[in-house]
Amino acid sequence: MIQKIKVPADIALLVARLIIGGIFIFSAYMKIADMGMTVGYFSQMGIPVFLTYIVAYGEMIFGITTVLGVLMASSTFFLSVVMAFAVYYTYPMGMNVFMAPLAVLGATLALHGAGAGKYRLPLFKQWD
Repeated sequence: MIQKIKVPADIALLVARLIIGGIFIFSAYMKIADMGMTVGYFSQMGIPVFLTYIVAYGEMIFGITTVLGVLMASSTFFLSVVMAFAVYYTYPMGMNVFMAPLAVLGATLALHGAGAGKYRLPLFKQWD
């Protein structure tokens, strides 16, 4: 008989926060490191320059807050909106391209519903 390995929910939430937050931090770093290229790429899709900056720096800030487990409702809402637009813009490029944004959208929505869990910084608890 196969035995199931049980992972406590708080550990699973911590791992999910580290992975999803890390994805957004890395993605933001790549955008910010070559902002000229990012602005050009977003402009080709018809996205205004000011939104490019909001997305890049928002991903960095809210990626960090997601890793730390603070301001989760705001963080995951912002990141979910960004990923919803990413799915919209990548859908015409085919399944191979829009699969990753769709998976990250699902994870951000799951974190939005589940919250940070027990292992988080105890800052701004009243705002979650």
